[in-house]
Amino acid sequence: NSLLAGKTHSLLITGPGGQGKTSLVGKLALDLQAHGYRLFAWSARPENSWRDFELEMEQTLDRPRVDRYDKFLPRAENESARAQFMLDLLMEQFNGRVVLFLDNLETIQDPDTLALKDSTVEAWLRAANQMQGMILLVTSRWQIPDWDGEHEPLTHVNYGDFLQIAQ
Repeated sequence: NSLLAGKTHSLLITGPGGQGKTSLVGKLALDLQAHGYRLFAWSARPENSWRDFELEMEQTLDRPRVDRYDKFLPRAENESARAQFMLDLLMEQFNGRVVLFLDNLETIQDPDTLALKDSTVEAWLRAANQMQGMILLVTSRWQIPDWDGEHEPLTHVNYGDFLQIAQ
């Protein structure tokens, strides 16, 4: 409800593997999609290229916005500027109703510092987190340093949780 009401714009769900982080955030993302949001989802797995994900986002743009993006690309100062410009175009195209769901980020986090090891994903994460009105949903086993948003840690499921689910 807080996502739909605009009270929460970025949410990080953390916890041990197998606790339902992806299922929970996936359900939230699909609920938002059912309410008219355009959903973009990426899971940090070796078989999922970030550049392919960017291409997927670009392919949803109409011709005038693609032309603007193509003209901007050679002038982009860095990855953050590129991410910011693309996210601006997406927000414009979809009337400010965009959800970015980034799953399984622990696979690209340093286990000691918890920092993201992929500078491209980090730049996009920062840009999305600063984007006014965009909804950012993230899952990881670990907290993300300097996370600027809501954080909900999940704990191990216990027997009582299963009883509640069954009831």
